[in-house]
Amino acid sequence: MKAFLPIRSLTCLIFIFLILGVNVAHAKTDFRCGVRLIFDSDGSGSVANYVLSLQIKNTTGRAINGVSVIYKGPDNNVIGNTLLNCSINSQDVKPGSYGECIRTLQRVDGAYINSFGVKKWTEIVNTQLKSLNSIEYCQVLGFSY
Repeated sequence: MKAFLPIRSLTCLIFIFLILGVNVAHAKTDFRCGVRLIFDSDGSGSVANYVLSLQIKNTTGRAINGVSVIYKGPDNNVIGNTLLNCSINSQDVKPGSYGECIRTLQRVDGAYINSFGVKKWTEIVNTQLKSLNSIEYCQVLGFSY
């Protein structure tokens, strides 16, 4: 009977370490995300919106309306952080389902065209796109319910 106890304890310890190892590995997982350039218009002309998006699977027991992320470049260097909105069209991401979470990181509006001209506006749009296109990964920090 005494020989059985250490084996049982050892089995429990191994099981606990496996569970903790899986949770730690999951917490450090980076998900693919990226920036899209979406054009629009307003009263002063063309608008360029740089929208960061991330597709998530809701494994929590509650509907998610936001996700806090650190966004990173190709070498896992941190570029910034933000809260993405997952409540698209007033619909949260329900438990067990998938959904897109987005945030406009930057907006270059028509006022720049009036101030600097079309050539300079296009240069600003392309420079920002090059910079923000380096975003490849998002590390999820937490959820908003």
